[in-house]
Amino acid sequence: MSKANDMFVQILESAVEPFGLRSKDFIVLTAIDTMGPQSQQQLASTHGIDRTTMVSVVDGLERLGLVQRARNPDDRRKYAIGLTSEGQALLRHKVAPAMLDALDNFLAPFSPDERELFNKLLWRLVYERDSPGEDEAGERA
Repeated sequence: MSKANDMFVQILESAVEPFGLRSKDFIVLTAIDTMGPQSQQQLASTHGIDRTTMVSVVDGLERLGLVQRARNPDDRRKYAIGLTSEGQALLRHKVAPAMLDALDNFLAPFSPDERELFNKLLWRLVYERDSPGEDEAGERA
């Protein structure tokens, strides 16, 4: 799994590099596009990026004009990171198609049926599992 992850990250980095981005930039842009404006802390914890790195990622995306910080209407002490219109356009019309091509390249050894099965199994592995120490009934072992 580690080797597959390394291969995918390399493919991802190659796909976003022509746009002046890194893989973490793509992850953050996609997360904001999908789930709406979020705090840096939310983005960091949801995607497993340490907070110091997240500050650097958001600063870089802000310098590129792809995201903007705005006061969170629910808590004026915090900022919500949102996409700019330029960020949304770049992501949807250029970066996302490049990523789909990269994903297609990564999954090239699989048939369409194998790709579907692979996606289902990865989803189950990551999102459909009991908490550690629980049995199938959800009770502590």
